[in-house]
Amino acid sequence: MNLIELHILQSFPVTCLNRDDLGSPKSAMFGGVERARVSSQCWKRAIRTVAHEHAPELFAGIRTKFIGPLLEKAAQRIACSEEQSQAYSNIIVNILGQDKAAGKVKTLLFLSPKTMDHVVSNLHESKQITENMVKAILADDKKTAEKGLAEACKAAGKILKNLGTAVSDAADIALFGRMVADDASQTIEGAAMFSHALSTHAVRSDLDFFSAVDDEKIDTEDAGGSHIGNIEFNSACYYRYIGINLDLLKQSKMFDQVQLQEVLKNFIHAVVMANPVARRNSMFGYSVPACILAVKRAGQPLSLANAFEEPVKASKNGYIAPSIAKMLATWDDMKRIFGLKSDSEVTVSKDGKSLDTMVEKMTDMLN
Repeated sequence: MNLIELHILQSFPVTCLNRDDLGSPKSAMFGGVERARVSSQCWKRAIRTVAHEHAPELFAGIRTKFIGPLLEKAAQRIACSEEQSQAYSNIIVNILGQDKAAGKVKTLLFLSPKTMDHVVSNLHESKQITENMVKAILADDKKTAEKGLAEACKAAGKILKNLGTAVSDAADIALFGRMVADDASQTIEGAAMFSHALSTHAVRSDLDFFSAVDDEKIDTEDAGGSHIGNIEFNSACYYRYIGINLDLLKQSKMFDQVQLQEVLKNFIHAVVMANPVARRNSMFGYSVPACILAVKRAGQPLSLANAFEEPVKASKNGYIAPSIAKMLATWDDMKRIFGLKSDSEVTVSKDGKSLDTMVEKMTDMLN
């Protein structure tokens, strides 16, 4: 397996980056102590959003249950009539597993606009859906509509085979993957691997007592307070791992060489710059990594999380400096002990290389 691996250390001040069902910061036990945690799903969402903002032509995937209206728009893009567009949407939604809500499927689907264009175009060009079927599907009579839809779905056959079509606007699907529980043939294994972010040191949550003041309240006994409450927060230096399986990404055949490099450049930038957005307006904690160890090598993916199995103790300069020292020392030890070799390594930090240098170094190795 050919890999690009990013080992990232990033410190956050007062924040609640990722909440559990009770609104508390997520945590985990590791090395016998409680750590702050941010789930991979949380950070992946932030990364996907940033990648889409910077390269929407490559990262255009849409994850939704409400696919019906999107399919209608896809049909209209190939000049289908309004009736045909609605009928095609009903057919495809029904095949995917319709829920009670119109145009909604039972589970979240992850599709790109070009993928939907392929699916609808294939259905339209197949000529399997006749004008009579369209009229039946859209009939006011429920029984007629259900019978027409069933007949049309049977005629559509394997129309959804184009869900797996290689398209150039689905970089996020290629990297993050797609699972379709009802149809394993539509599942795509993601080329990117993400760890949960864990603090390098022991962390305990604190409580922020707050009150909201009513501007019109004249009773001064409680200083105008009309609402009080508590919010949990923490602060931590996190270690997170992101690996990119270059072989799997190339096998998707979605991109030519130039596009592949653009995909990787934008993805790596998004990985580094994206921040979870929870409580953005009340606990603004956006930050950039303190250190990134980027490695291009062949072999199995390897996390450096065990560098912090023994919790880091704060020095007079905080947690960042000792965390960086432990991570880099652990990587050197792993190379020496297990004979690991790398094609290229770049360390991004205030004493190291820049992000742009690292990105160029990692993606140039693809030539």
